[in-house]
Amino acid sequence: MNRDHLLRPGEKLRWEAKPAPRCYTFRGLNLMRFSALLFAAAVLAGAVVRLGGELHDSVPFSRLVFLLPLIALLLGIVPPILARFEWPSVFYLLTDQRLIILRGLWRRRVIAVELYEVRDVHLLPLGEHLAHVRIQEQGRARPLILSCVEYPGQLIGLLERDD
Repeated sequence: MNRDHLLRPGEKLRWEAKPAPRCYTFRGLNLMRFSALLFAAAVLAGAVVRLGGELHDSVPFSRLVFLLPLIALLLGIVPPILARFEWPSVFYLLTDQRLIILRGLWRRRVIAVELYEVRDVHLLPLGEHLAHVRIQEQGRARPLILSCVEYPGQLIGLLERDD
């Protein structure tokens, strides 16, 4: 994919990467674990209600017992599927002036951070050569997260060289 249209005149590309595909797809593993527990609890509650019989006549409660397993399944299945479809359009670029993040499933989003606005870079290791990189920008409350960066030491080295 040609990304020259994202660069300013005279701006030089120093580093580019895509997130690791499996890591990016399953980065919400804790949500999937929670949804499995919620599903088990909802099925157990449904069995208790069906076997108990006395609460069976309560329409709102019986609807809730039906909807909870469905919600749990959706929480566990939909985010990884959406992440897998989003993965081909996710790119991280570092130039001599900016950090550029491209992402988006239906609508392409471009997030650009001037390097002089980068206040803090924090590595969240996932393995020996895999990590999330959290970048705190001046004037922004929430940090930017570059998910599942392979060999993040290269990016950290380039960002620290600019300080």
